[in-house]
Amino acid sequence: MSPLGITLAGQVGMNITFLAILLAMAVAITVIGVGAVIWSTRHPEDTDSHGLAKYERHWTLIIIVIFITFSISTIPFIPYPYAHSNVKPNMIVHVQAHQFAWCLTNSSYWGTNCASQYQIPAGSTVEFQTNSSDTTHGFGVYDPSGAIIFQVQVMPGFINNITYTFSTPGIYYIRCLEFCGYGHYAMYTSFNVTST
Repeated sequence: MSPLGITLAGQVGMNITFLAILLAMAVAITVIGVGAVIWSTRHPEDTDSHGLAKYERHWTLIIIVIFITFSISTIPFIPYPYAHSNVKPNMIVHVQAHQFAWCLTNSSYWGTNCASQYQIPAGSTVEFQTNSSDTTHGFGVYDPSGAIIFQVQVMPGFINNITYTFSTPGIYYIRCLEFCGYGHYAMYTSFNVTST
């Protein structure tokens, strides 16, 4: 796969080109906003007699610098950070959601041979390929202590991927995080991360 073909959110289209377009649009909007502020300060409708009015340009510039600095500093925290690295999963788990159950299998044939107790060796880097057969679900995985470790939307017609390395053995739970109907509360399953 080429570097420009890195998939960030399954087949939804959030690849490097898409993110570059988003960044270009954000920069364009910022430049237009700055231009509008500069133009409005040079062409005031009436004279402002307020004492702080002479510092308006300075405050505007400070706010813009803070906004841009904050935006740039959050880039490393974009979801799915594994997509930017060369991390290769050593296990692929196909997950199919349907009202009101989860099907985990090694098979790429969705919904077949569902494991009643799926097992993953500790230390495995697993790519979950999720799909839904009916409505939108939320694939949320909780560690043995009950803390959520990741989640991804599961939508019909799309395959959304998420990769995670399981280092701690134990029983992990999968819960639906998107209201999907009357049986939503009972839509959970588990898998076992084994120490051997």
